[in-house]
Amino acid sequence: MKLTEEQMNQCVEEYKAGDSLATLATRYGVSRVTMTKYLRDRAVIRKPGAPKGTKSKLRKERGPEWDELGKIPDEELAKKVGCSRQNVTRVRKMLGLPSSRDVEIFNRMKGLSE
Repeated sequence: MKLTEEQMNQCVEEYKAGDSLATLATRYGVSRVTMTKYLRDRAVIRKPGAPKGTKSKLRKERGPEWDELGKIPDEELAKKVGCSRQNVTRVRKMLGLPSSRDVEIFNRMKGLSE
């Protein structure tokens, strides 16, 4: 079932008010995955366990420390920006950037062939 724009806006308001994804999905007759997509498209998904109104750090504008993405290990960057390594890896892959380890291996192989 596809929701109307009015229903989607209502979902956003109800989610911001504290209703869970599962509750909204049941109420509107869609799957939890579909409800997640509707809310993610509107950039209102909260991090699990986060207080109401909190948005993921990945939805905010990235600071200058993100310029090191793919140049330093994901775990190291995660500590600098205050999120999980998995989130850093997800952003790096989404942007199509290789890992710092892949770059290091490529440079070593390039040096051997010269």
